[in-house]
Amino acid sequence: MDSIRPEVKRFYSSQGSKISDKSHNQETTDLHKCISSIRHRTPDHEKANLCVLVTGALGGRFDHEAANINVLYVFSDMRIVLLSDDCLIQLLPKTHHHEIYIESSVEGPHCGIFPIGAPSTSTTTTGLKWNLSDAEMRFGSMISTSNIVDSDKVTVQSDADLLWTISLRNLT
Repeated sequence: MDSIRPEVKRFYSSQGSKISDKSHNQETTDLHKCISSIRHRTPDHEKANLCVLVTGALGGRFDHEAANINVLYVFSDMRIVLLSDDCLIQLLPKTHHHEIYIESSVEGPHCGIFPIGAPSTSTTTTGLKWNLSDAEMRFGSMISTSNIVDSDKVTVQSDADLLWTISLRNLT
């Protein structure tokens, strides 16, 4: 947290938070360091059920957003969800068949799926208004944006790592 304001650091220290100064390492972002610490400190038997929610990860500078999305890819063996005021993003690793349960009171209806790291030669979905059936997706060609959740469960199977994004309803 090389950019933390002194008064913010004092506040969290006074609340009992452990502050670990890793500012000497400029090779990784604060979020990368944080997720690495969580992974290291979580007992092995609890890692399968771990879900890290990251607020404030979207909606600022695009280079920071891209770095935060990169953390999803780097830590693809962990479930990490990036939250903003109006959407969430999570990685869907190619190693799994994904069942996404939609909480329609807070999520949707708009969603998108697109490959990250490599093109997809075969992506299939259910539960969307415009389902994909062995679809090829890559940047510079087709990616699935502006889709609509059409069910309380969405399934996704792909030969590539994908990013899933869904809109969040304004509850104010």
